[in-house]
Amino acid sequence: MHALLKTASGAHAAPDASRGVDPGSSALRLRGVSKTFPGVRALRAIDLDVAPGSVHALLGHNGCGKSTLVKTLAGIHSPDPGADAWIGGKKLHLGDLEDAERKGLRFVHQDLGIVPELGAADNIGLALGYRRRRIPGIDWRAQGEVARELLAEFGFAIDPWRPLAEASPPERAAVAIVRAVAGSRRGHGVVVLDEPTAALPAHEVDQLFSMIRRISATGTAVLLVSHRLDEVLSIADHATVMRAGEVVWSGALTQTTIGRLVDLIADAGEQAGRPETDRPEHQRARVSAGVVLDARDVVGRHLRGVSLSLHAGEVVGVAGLLGSGREELPYVLAGGTTLGVSGAFTIDGVTHRALPIAKARALGLALVPADRAGEGIFGDFTARENVTLPGLPALSRRGVFGPRAERSFGRRWLEAVRADPRSDERPITTLSGGNQQKAVLARWLSVQPRLLVLAEPTAGVDIGARGAIYDELRRRAGDGLAVLMASSDVEDLLAACDRVIVLRDGVVVAELAGREINKPAIVGAMEGAHREHD
Repeated sequence: MHALLKTASGAHAAPDASRGVDPGSSALRLRGVSKTFPGVRALRAIDLDVAPGSVHALLGHNGCGKSTLVKTLAGIHSPDPGADAWIGGKKLHLGDLEDAERKGLRFVHQDLGIVPELGAADNIGLALGYRRRRIPGIDWRAQGEVARELLAEFGFAIDPWRPLAEASPPERAAVAIVRAVAGSRRGHGVVVLDEPTAALPAHEVDQLFSMIRRISATGTAVLLVSHRLDEVLSIADHATVMRAGEVVWSGALTQTTIGRLVDLIADAGEQAGRPETDRPEHQRARVSAGVVLDARDVVGRHLRGVSLSLHAGEVVGVAGLLGSGREELPYVLAGGTTLGVSGAFTIDGVTHRALPIAKARALGLALVPADRAGEGIFGDFTARENVTLPGLPALSRRGVFGPRAERSFGRRWLEAVRADPRSDERPITTLSGGNQQKAVLARWLSVQPRLLVLAEPTAGVDIGARGAIYDELRRRAGDGLAVLMASSDVEDLLAACDRVIVLRDGVVVAELAGREINKPAIVGAMEGAHREHD
């Protein structure tokens, strides 16, 4: 695989501008762009060429450096010395957003940056300026017509004064893109779209892609940051794959296959699979214990009919891109949300139409939430107090609270998850992310649940604490606990899971078990790659 990467990277590497190649032949040209943060080199000598009028996809898994590169282009980060960049042959001063905008570089970030309380006319006017009357004041009628005409040019008929909070996701994205494109000269420059379809259901993506095609048809280049390979193949001409801060392949999509792209993104040479001898003992055979929770036809904000069964003694992973339903499913299964949720949840032979939090807790379900700071910890309390909160009634006798029993209980559970022994009496906000997460994990293990549901269990956790969390989850599963962990980090799933369920567009698209659990298989299913079509 390393030979393949070397050949692929070398075959498509663009010639250096210093060797007489005209930078004006590219809409965007980067040479030697590196970025170092304290202790981390996030970008390593990135070379990139984006042709005028092309749609160029920037691919790579989480942490590969895509976001750092986009932020460097946008002037949020300054590159290390030695970087060069050109827009349409004009030297670009990286780290200077004003210069980037003058040269024709425009950005539509994932959060869109719109004001939802205002309509399209105001959102465009705030960015590009309002139409004025001869006498002082804004020409509101003209401003509305400008917005209406710009949107109509790209196939959107939107009331320019209706608040965007009432608009559909593609309409809000359209306003953000039109605002970006209208601020540059027609047929020049580059528009950078950062995950524009991440929060869109599949049936709304075509509308946005039609808009992208119209932009590129004018000669303006589009740099498309995306995780969705099937969408990339339907819209992009060229692609660049990044991994660990480096470009590992760049070229025309007609020169590769979707399977090869998956291998490049996932580094199949190092992560093709896990030998059985390396897997935890309890993972070597399919768990045959009883079903703790059976969920059928679950529908929610992003879920569109998910069914799954969770067994005692197994760790089940949930993978998926943003908007796939991966973020929502843990909360739906463990009572964190019931808004707009429907389905059948069967526990001990009894079927429930919803699982509000009190009922979920009573049935033995516990949730470790994704937002540790906002939902997981009580910042004014010590680590020990964070652990013991759910168990306080059991630690009281005849209505009298026993502080000695509470201290002993909290310390025992912190020790069980291998938290720093000095952490129990310290304010939890003073602890490392790993010790905070261990305290949250200890809290919900202490209530002796039948099913433990975790969302992003290792977010902001160092590698040593990650290993301790994986070990604890596997150990508890070995004792009969059912565990479901939803994570955007594939390494979590590789390290801990017996089964991995992959969600895409709100439905289950793959279920992997045993030796099937490997990085290319997970990434391919998440991003819409189907090897059998190569």
